[in-house]
Amino acid sequence: MITDKKLPERYPENSQGDFYIENEACLACGSTEGEAPDLIEHSQKEYGHCYFKKQPQTDDEIDRAINAIHVSCLGGLRYGGKDEKILKRLYEIGLDNLCDQKPAGNYKTIIRNKVTFNYSGTIIELSDNIKSQVVMRYPQLVSKILNYITNNKDYFEFIYRWTDRLTGTIHKCNFQSNGQCRIDLIKEKDGDLISLIADSLYIDVILQNDKNATEINWFDMDGTPKPFEHKYTSLNK
Repeated sequence: MITDKKLPERYPENSQGDFYIENEACLACGSTEGEAPDLIEHSQKEYGHCYFKKQPQTDDEIDRAINAIHVSCLGGLRYGGKDEKILKRLYEIGLDNLCDQKPAGNYKTIIRNKVTFNYSGTIIELSDNIKSQVVMRYPQLVSKILNYITNNKDYFEFIYRWTDRLTGTIHKCNFQSNGQCRIDLIKEKDGDLISLIADSLYIDVILQNDKNATEINWFDMDGTPKPFEHKYTSLNK
């Protein structure tokens, strides 16, 4: 258990259990409820503070709860349990600071920044699909697609950013003659690795839901294959 600091105060309407929302850590943006509407709702008693109305029980519900933690604007959603598998997942996507307990294993954050896949459509279809869905990732924010470049044949790139600073992620896609594609994710000058982790997860969601994309394989910054153990298919789609 965390012993060097006091555990966060839980918002009082949270259902009893491991997943909870910290008191006064809500902007009523709707992003977390959008990921898990069966688990999270907004209070009718106050200004609209979100809370876990139900604890996840099934694997799908746990997936949605983790998705909700991942998109939380203020980092107000937390996991207070001891389930090793859940702790491992949260640690590996860089959310160890939102766990009240420490896992038994020594899990490191995995930064995936390259993905290869086979694509049966055109480069225009792929770029249009990715661009349209990326900007809908956080509909409550004013996100932008910037500096879009393509030769309409085998290459496109763009920057996804939701601030006025150089904090975005550069997406570069190359088509090869054998039908295989590769997307590289590169953080801008003032970007952070946590954003890169989130962007790779969301690109995986887009590809998993694209019928033209098959044989999806992710690699970390050292070029080591790092597949997602869980297929996130619901992130604000």
